[in-house]
Amino acid sequence: MFDPERLRQRREDIARRWRDLRGPVVVPSGLLVPIAGTDQFHDYHAHNEHYYLSGNDQPGSVVAYDPREGWTLFAPVASQEDRVWIGDSIDFETLRERSGIEQVRPIAALSGWLEQRRGEPLALLGNPDLVGNPGGYGLENWAALEVEVDDEVSHRLSEAISEARRTKDEGELALMRQAAAASREGHLAGLRLARPGMTERQLQVEIEVEFFRNGAARTAYGSIVGTGPNGAVLHFAPTNRPLQDGDIVLVDAGAEIGGYASDVTRTFPVAPRFDGFQRDLYQLVLNVQEQAIRDARPGKEYKELHLEASAGIAAGLADLGILRGRPADLVERDAHALFFPHGLGHMLGLATHDAGGCLAGRTPSDRFGLKWLRADLPLQPGYVVTIEPGIYFIRAILEDPAHREAFGEMVNWDRVDRLLDFGGIRIEDDILVTDGAAEVLSADIPKQIDEIEVLRQEAAAP
Repeated sequence: MFDPERLRQRREDIARRWRDLRGPVVVPSGLLVPIAGTDQFHDYHAHNEHYYLSGNDQPGSVVAYDPREGWTLFAPVASQEDRVWIGDSIDFETLRERSGIEQVRPIAALSGWLEQRRGEPLALLGNPDLVGNPGGYGLENWAALEVEVDDEVSHRLSEAISEARRTKDEGELALMRQAAAASREGHLAGLRLARPGMTERQLQVEIEVEFFRNGAARTAYGSIVGTGPNGAVLHFAPTNRPLQDGDIVLVDAGAEIGGYASDVTRTFPVAPRFDGFQRDLYQLVLNVQEQAIRDARPGKEYKELHLEASAGIAAGLADLGILRGRPADLVERDAHALFFPHGLGHMLGLATHDAGGCLAGRTPSDRFGLKWLRADLPLQPGYVVTIEPGIYFIRAILEDPAHREAFGEMVNWDRVDRLLDFGGIRIEDDILVTDGAAEVLSADIPKQIDEIEVLRQEAAAP
């Protein structure tokens, strides 16, 4: 997972960022959530702040910090029943070696630790279930502790962690490269195996099994597999809809390794080749994506990158006779967002939409063309972001009477109405911002038209 020395350095950095802190901090990992009627639990993922500070992913754990005493990891001790049904807990010596935290104590000792700080304002980060379900952390009654959570300080300290998480160290980047490599194998399988009659769900399974064969602990998020009109639903969960000749298939899926995500989208035809309009639209999205990757350099504002990509999409759609007008005017009026409603991408790391995407003091825009932008900050070396432009024919947007009225003269509605079952095209890669050209972590996953068509013709061969 992590080098304990890197974890120590990380905590030292966080402590410096918290230098004005006067009270204690607790960062719970989260608890298992039972599935009714099964004696089992939902898939567990330790809270990212807890994992970032400790490298520990056990449920029911707490990282605590006192500016006078330093760091303590409170960890669960499995009961006999736990050992029978779930498995043993990790011994404390192993936790010390992995985390680099010298003070590792049983979770039962957390109550006494908090009692000693009665009356001091407490910062609560991580999973807030510590307050809602204190029994899961060995606390009998939260109110009886007479500990007051300072929400303002908690928010400020959490923001400091988010800022620190933006820049990835070499250990984190190594895991993200591994995740991208596992994602490559899954996407290659999808490109090679997709055939008419196969369902979206079957294609999902073929892709994900390669993630796991290549080291993934889980998928980084619920895989999106949309064929035909389903490809226009941005977070579409795969169904039993069969792939049909003439469809476009949109696959947004990524592996997770060591807690770190990859996030990759590829779009391809069910047929051996793109048809004329598919090819034109795909090449437009690819050109916009490749230009955005070239422009992703230190100091570049991500919002500016998004608006430039929006202008590229607007210009291309005008060339294809779908939009009408000057690209700059179309973007100023947000007409492009009828077809490209989401942001250009987001930060990536311990979460698919990683922390720190918005610079402190900036607030999200409510503009139609900007309200789903997930990153608003200047890029810096060490940041990992996604670049994922797309063009979609989304009925919920394009059939909305208010949009038809607002954008009446800017859209060739007759042509749009004939494309409402087209679906969508998105191309997404994970990039590392460097002092020079960006490094595309997912560069080995084919996206050029000729590369895709070679693989699709292999799939069509008897």
